Amino acid sequence: MSEYGDPISPEQIEVAVEKAISLRRAEPGLSLDERVHRAVAETICACVLEIEDDLERRLSGSHDELLREVRRRVTRRLADAAPAARSDEVDEASEESFPASDPPGWIWEVPRQPDEKEMA
Repeated sequence: MSEYGDPISPEQIEVAVEKAISLRRAEPGLSLDERVHRAVAETICACVLEIEDDLERRLSGSHDELLREVRRRVTRRLADAAPAARSDEVDEASEESFPASDPPGWIWEVPRQPDEKEMA
């Protein structure tokens, strides 16, 4: 975690991105903004962001830009993962249906003896 005066590192931003994505799985009811806010709050020391917020009496420019960057990266990462997930679904369905051209299995049964009426 950063402390007041420390720069926010690219590694911390990536940790916030990963947390926001993991919150998507853990708490699917949260909006993207709620996940991003929570992930940033858990990753970057409050003293770094809240002091500026208090001084500006609103969300500071630094805090707002950090949230935007994390949101942008999360959105991009999820968009990049979406085609792979669809491809996995198609591959799985294809594997489950293979081989589709096999004939149905033969079921063995005892041949029936014709009765007297059929023999006449």
